[in-house]
Amino acid sequence: MKMMPDCKKSKHGQLNPVDRLSDLPDFILHHIISFLDFKEACRTCILSRRWTRISDTNPVLLVTRRDVSDGTTAFLEYIETRMQRYSKENLRIKKLRLEFSIDVELTCKVDEWLEIAVRNQVENLVLDNPYGRDYRLTDILLSAKSLRTLDCTGVKIPYYKAMNLVSLESLFLFEVAVKEHMLNQITSSCLSLKHLGLSCCFGCKSIVIPRSSTLETLYLIESLPFGGTVILETPSLEYFKYLGNQDYDEHWPVISKPSFLRNLRKLNISYVSIADEVLSKLLTELTLLEVLMLCRCRLVSTIRISSSRLREFRLYHCDNLLDVLIDAPRLNMFKYKGEFYQSSSIALNSQAGCDISLHTIPNNLQTEGFVKLKKLMSGLSSCNVLKVLLIDDIDQELESDDVKFNNKELGNIQLGPPCYVKELKLTLSSWILSKSSLSAFLNGLFWICHPEIISLGVCITSQHLTIEPLISKLEDMARCWRHPLKRVEVGGANCSKLLKSRKLDVKLKFFW
Repeated sequence: MKMMPDCKKSKHGQLNPVDRLSDLPDFILHHIISFLDFKEACRTCILSRRWTRISDTNPVLLVTRRDVSDGTTAFLEYIETRMQRYSKENLRIKKLRLEFSIDVELTCKVDEWLEIAVRNQVENLVLDNPYGRDYRLTDILLSAKSLRTLDCTGVKIPYYKAMNLVSLESLFLFEVAVKEHMLNQITSSCLSLKHLGLSCCFGCKSIVIPRSSTLETLYLIESLPFGGTVILETPSLEYFKYLGNQDYDEHWPVISKPSFLRNLRKLNISYVSIADEVLSKLLTELTLLEVLMLCRCRLVSTIRISSSRLREFRLYHCDNLLDVLIDAPRLNMFKYKGEFYQSSSIALNSQAGCDISLHTIPNNLQTEGFVKLKKLMSGLSSCNVLKVLLIDDIDQELESDDVKFNNKELGNIQLGPPCYVKELKLTLSSWILSKSSLSAFLNGLFWICHPEIISLGVCITSQHLTIEPLISKLEDMARCWRHPLKRVEVGGANCSKLLKSRKLDVKLKFFW
């Protein structure tokens, strides 16, 4: 009989499986257990002596708070044993993650572990000190020539004149105290640095990205004091995200020349009071901009963009907005969150199949809100997906008025026929199933668009509501303007049971 390739015959004539996994070389096994967490990786040592060595020499060491909380002394002793073995046998450390509180007693020990990691050519280091900011980052770490990524939380980075992070590509700091001249030294001397992120950091009044920098991605999140500045001089920047402090009215802090932002492709501005003229000048300079997001920009009232590059535009909660005109032939996504004021106007001109997402509350989606939405869609050559989300806080939801759509209020408004939409995606609260709101809501939607498919998500929380009235009204309206409902698809549940159920998250697809 022909033997199976993964089995061998015992002396009793039985076929026993062969352990092919253990025959793999060390570097492959190290790669496999690198996907396991700390405890799971340790458990592999019970498989055999070979696996004990694989576990102990794994170049990836990840220790989290959860691991330490199960037995602080035992786990710290284990880390000490592992680190000393790395040092003694000169084993490479590819990635080291230490996630636990570093108190005074542990400071010297953590310094020692970091020194061992630097000597053993560590490439990726995550140091998460969640409950304190007293630990000072050792100067030896800032001379790690092999270090490629550094991610720190809750530490201090004092000024060190000698620094040699020649391979550093990514630096992310969260709740870190860093001296201004130290951060500016990092941005000017780390010539391989591609990604820099600061979140809730302090100690810097001014951040300078010099012309010599090769930085491509920059995140600045609540890391500047009131009146701080960001000086951008590098032309290599492609993605810039700036989120201001939510506790005070912060003005746009960026100082830059047009030529230094010529390669910027993604821009996110949030919680900043940026004036219309400043925003207009900035957008005019960004000729290669493809993705734009404006969120909580209090002073913005007018937005006018004419761009052959813009593909995605997100506009969230800019409450003073009055006039928006986007002329972008390649625009394929527009997302809006906020209130639809009667005095405001949004117009899009796009030749691409655009996806529209609207997130608002019922009070804003009255007749004038439907008119505004139709005007918005009238500038599109086609619409692949229209998403409408009418969900908000429970308290606000209970106080919301019914949706109203009155044909008599339209008067002499001429906006053309409804727009063809391949798929209409609705996410609704249970209040929409009340009879007064449901008819007006569907009338307004079908006046705006004719969908090929309707995807519906409804959260039914009331004991007396089901989705049967909704399906009935959809069938009646479909007969009026196209053809009867072909079929209903229900995700994850039986349709007959679902229609009579209570308190369910319902997901349906209607095909006309």
